[in-house]
Amino acid sequence: MKELTQKEKCIKGLKIRTDNQSIDKIIGLWQKVPEMELTGEIFAVYSNYESDHTGKYDLLIGNSESTEENQVIIDEGNYLVFELPSALPEKIGEVWQKIWSDESIYEKRLFMTDFEHYLTDGSGKIYLAIK
Repeated sequence: MKELTQKEKCIKGLKIRTDNQSIDKIIGLWQKVPEMELTGEIFAVYSNYESDHTGKYDLLIGNSESTEENQVIIDEGNYLVFELPSALPEKIGEVWQKIWSDESIYEKRLFMTDFEHYLTDGSGKIYLAIK
């Protein structure tokens, strides 16, 4: 885990309103990604939080080149960055479980705009907006 400053970025893609208990809905959105014919890096952006990770939020999957109408702005600011050991869903879930269970991370989070960033080499990172 490291801290860095992220520049503002516009991501376009498919969006749903969901929560962390609605795994089937989240999986359903991911299953639509091939239809979007995205090339290059892919982002999964969490925004418009109702409260914290236990409440509802918007999830948009796409990239800056997508032709989809839905869009979200990744806010400029400070972020905690977590390297993903693998882009396999179960490995990503393990990292999120560690994030959710760490009180020191929770206290730093803004719950404004967080995102997963998947690179073309198969690696990925999770970015959490922090104070």
